[in-house]
Amino acid sequence: MNPSLLIFIISFFVALAMSGILLILAQTYPKTIRGLREWSLGALAIALCFPLFIARDHIPDLLSIILANLTLLLAFMALNVGTRKFAGTPPKYNHVLLALFVLTFVALFVWFTYVQPDIRMRVGTMVLFTLIVVLDQLFLVLRALPRTMGRHIWVSSLAIMIVSRLIRLGALLIGFAPPTGVFDASASQLVYVAIPALTIPLGTISLILLASEKLRHDLEFISRHDGLTKCLNKNAAMEELEREIAHTRRHGNKLAIMLFDLDNFKDINDTHGHLEGDRILVEFAKKVKASLRASDQLTRFGGDEFMAILPDADLEQARLVANRFQETGKGSQPVAWSVSIGISAWLDPDDTLDALLTRADKALYKSKALGRNQTQSI
Repeated sequence: MNPSLLIFIISFFVALAMSGILLILAQTYPKTIRGLREWSLGALAIALCFPLFIARDHIPDLLSIILANLTLLLAFMALNVGTRKFAGTPPKYNHVLLALFVLTFVALFVWFTYVQPDIRMRVGTMVLFTLIVVLDQLFLVLRALPRTMGRHIWVSSLAIMIVSRLIRLGALLIGFAPPTGVFDASASQLVYVAIPALTIPLGTISLILLASEKLRHDLEFISRHDGLTKCLNKNAAMEELEREIAHTRRHGNKLAIMLFDLDNFKDINDTHGHLEGDRILVEFAKKVKASLRASDQLTRFGGDEFMAILPDADLEQARLVANRFQETGKGSQPVAWSVSIGISAWLDPDDTLDALLTRADKALYKSKALGRNQTQSI
């Protein structure tokens, strides 16, 4: 059997299996992990183009040349769309430009198949257009995806495709080992057609890893954050506070906390409904986060109670931050709200977590007892 034909058959079954795996993930993983369906369709399109290539000389050129190569290009584009959806990056090009890109590709293949038949130009066209798509995807992956094992493998897979295409394009330009047919048994052609047999499983493994890493990250986020406000939940906040206290004890740094309580929040829920109450909680959390430093952390203790952890801050610095919140809710529409704040700071190495929280809690109740919408510290 011709070696190229054998490689095409192997690549077909590998791509088909990889498409099935990605489709299963798309059906079973949470909908928040986007792009899996497009990745699956891309792998399926790669699989479907191989039977068309294999049937060369047995079916019309319209199918075995033009449709086969167009299917392969669209497969790369589908993978690109999937990666953009996965990364949450909006499309870079509009539909008109994409249509012109594909139509130009088809026109060149029609020309070099029927008007001026030239397999070297067809291969060059295929290499150049897929190189553009793969380069675009590589830049996207490097820019938008976190540095994980899945990303590293995906980058490696894309790099293999890019290097092989650059070498192929250079060889075509200088006339080295020009292709004579799809089943050309030359060493250069065998290497080129063998690339998919390597990159298809390698790429699929990377996509599966990316999806699994995203799932694990989402689950960890859910376990540590409040579902409504996206603040740290109480358990996670206590862990962070204990970590900051240990750091403060070790290095002698400052540390302050602020306890927040939305004033008359029960009345808001009773009068305007729980949906409006939830909206206010989300609005409050966003405005507090916007006013805090990157090193500060906000947690929802439960209900309408929040806590901010302020590393390297004393009572005066915390009070300056708190004063910015007092007028925050007055302009809120359609329901205005206010907040009472209690502040405490780490005193000395003999201080404790419980004592720190108790002082902040007493300061908060003092704020409420004095008429609410104010800040007190102990």
